[in-house]
Amino acid sequence: QMQHTEMMALFSELSPDPVIRCDISGRILLSNESANDIFNKKILLGEYIENVFPIIKNFDIEKVIDYGLIKNFEHTVDGKHFQFVVAGVPKYNAIQIYGRDISQLKTTQQELKVALTKANASTKLKEEFLSRISHEIRSPLVSIQGYSELLKSQSDEFSPEYQSIFQSIENNSKRLYRTVELILNMSQVQTGSYESSFKEINIYNVVEKTYREFKSFAEESKLDFTFDSQVDTETSIFADEYSVSQIVVNLIDNAFKYTRKGSISVGLYKENQRVKIVVEDTGVGISEKYLNNLFQPFSQEYSGYTRPYDGTGLGLALVKSFIDLNEAKIEVDSEINRGAKFIVTFDELIKL
Repeated sequence: QMQHTEMMALFSELSPDPVIRCDISGRILLSNESANDIFNKKILLGEYIENVFPIIKNFDIEKVIDYGLIKNFEHTVDGKHFQFVVAGVPKYNAIQIYGRDISQLKTTQQELKVALTKANASTKLKEEFLSRISHEIRSPLVSIQGYSELLKSQSDEFSPEYQSIFQSIENNSKRLYRTVELILNMSQVQTGSYESSFKEINIYNVVEKTYREFKSFAEESKLDFTFDSQVDTETSIFADEYSVSQIVVNLIDNAFKYTRKGSISVGLYKENQRVKIVVEDTGVGISEKYLNNLFQPFSQEYSGYTRPYDGTGLGLALVKSFIDLNEAKIEVDSEINRGAKFIVTFDELIKL
């Protein structure tokens, strides 16, 4: 017993952190120099520990010792924050109290909290700005689309040249609308503010509707645009409908951006209780080297002001984010000058 006490006294004195030992009644048996310095006085042997740490009144010291329990508490001394651990030592019928100065940790935590508050405020401001600016852009675009559709409905009264102009106005307003949606969606995904709603959705309806939306664009682009469905028109998946529709929209839109001649095909197939959406084009293709960067935001194989193809570099990044959201999979098969093929796979919803 004496040898152990001497060893503990030596250990305590060598420790840079406060160390205090008490008996079962709470009387101090040992305190090191660090503990004395922290409390700006000599902790008297025999003094009761609850006079130093009133919180220990809440602990059942006898129980802590008997069961070798460990208790934690924080204590502030002269503006400094300390974390203390109370450990029962049944063999010697005592408790050992170890302390650690966590003032710097507390300061860092507070700084992080302030930084997080500022970041959240900045994120909210960004979301509000994008929401307002997108509204300001979308509102006139809706009017432009409405007027262009009205003019198209009266196109028989105009020459083919004007009919082509009306069609171009409609297609480009739709394209700009999609770009605004893309930027807003990507912002919501990156800030974690996108609100998903998972439910049973008819995948045939989603893909077929998107295909129809691009038909006029294909006519203007002089591209062969086809849709081949090998699934039942009632085929369903369990997913977030809006994000699934945006996956299809952006894959088709991407195909049009990089295909100047030839064809674009959209396919819908089933294989082993899985539904596959396939978008394939005869466009410029993707180099093997660039495939690793394909889904990175703002990433484009052709960059700079003189690049031959338009785009924000966000479409495929958003596709990948929405693929992950729906726990789907995407595959890419492409070569330079050989076109590109994107395959998106969802689990089919089996109805019992």
